[in-house]
Amino acid sequence: MSLMKSNRTFFKLWLSQIFASFGDSFYDVAIVWHLVETTGSALLAGGIAISGTVGRLLGSSFIAQKVDLWCTRKLMFVTAILRGFMLLIVAVLIGYVRLPIMVFYIISFTTVFLNACSSSAQRKSISEVVEKEELVNANASFGVSFSFVQITSWALGGVVVATFGVIFALLINAGTTFLSALLIWMAKWKSMISEQKNKESKIQIVEGIKLIHGAKNKVQLIVIVEMICIFMMGFYWAAFPLLIDEISNAVGYGLQGAAFGVGCLITSVYLARSKKIKKLGLAYVLGAIIYAVGAIVSASIPHIAVFIFGVFISGLGNSFWTTGRQTIFHLSIPTEEVGKVFAIFDLFTSLFLIPAWILGGYLADTFSPTLVMMIVGISMFVILMIVLQNKPLRSIEAASV
Repeated sequence: MSLMKSNRTFFKLWLSQIFASFGDSFYDVAIVWHLVETTGSALLAGGIAISGTVGRLLGSSFIAQKVDLWCTRKLMFVTAILRGFMLLIVAVLIGYVRLPIMVFYIISFTTVFLNACSSSAQRKSISEVVEKEELVNANASFGVSFSFVQITSWALGGVVVATFGVIFALLINAGTTFLSALLIWMAKWKSMISEQKNKESKIQIVEGIKLIHGAKNKVQLIVIVEMICIFMMGFYWAAFPLLIDEISNAVGYGLQGAAFGVGCLITSVYLARSKKIKKLGLAYVLGAIIYAVGAIVSASIPHIAVFIFGVFISGLGNSFWTTGRQTIFHLSIPTEEVGKVFAIFDLFTSLFLIPAWILGGYLADTFSPTLVMMIVGISMFVILMIVLQNKPLRSIEAASV
């Protein structure tokens, strides 16, 4: 990856996200599995995702008004420090006090709120530290780090949680979060501040929606497609922990995350090493279709090996899907304004995920998690095949954006 060698600022930014994501995976395995084991309910365990989604909703609403007006590097550093201290305090408290489930919901809300504030800044920072012709490579490189983390930390996280418990997983998360903050502080880059700094902050969300509506390269259509897929995947994500609890254990839960990471890694490395992705729009849509195929496979037979294979297929598509979307956003929206667009995208995502998590958990408890997951996979596949027929979208080229 020549970009890593030629751009040391980008390398430090990239490395900081490896540490952050590594610890977050331990957190995800620990909290979700703890609630699945203690409640035995997809709906109650889904409360951790619902509270996190509310945190993302409020965090995105807040940061959409501020991200293009503040220094992205300082914003990422402060949120990482706050999150690290919070995780450290919670880990210590758990060792001395039996915390009720509601406390875990509060933890989830707070951590995701801080992550939402940092996430928009992190995605904006990519276009601040690399040239436009390197954006596909840069976004794919972040996909590689995400994939590497998925492979190692999810499998290891399942073993750690099963062996040492939730406290140890939270301590690991706190440590990696502080390391991430240190690397962000060491990286030096100039933030591009919006010229609208002196306007009322409440206008920023409206301005962001206008940017999405008026952007070229079918950005408006992409946002609509994403919201439909996110809503359906909320049902899937609410149901699948209950299915894993029926067919495996915490190690199996960790292994499926690792399998997803392997799939992402294969396609992320390909994208990061590619000099040019000509049909960016086509790669985006096909990636989403492959993701849906994996969802169908994972629900086809209630066996952990089949589930892991399906998740692996979804991982293969995920890198094309997310890299395509993010690169089209970067290239279609001015850098000094793109932060609010990412925040508004997260805001819309949260609005669609909250009812999907609740309904998905209820349906999985009432009927069958396998049935819910299968319906989601088939529905996504059909809708995306229709989207594939949109010639202007699939004809978007990286070189012409």
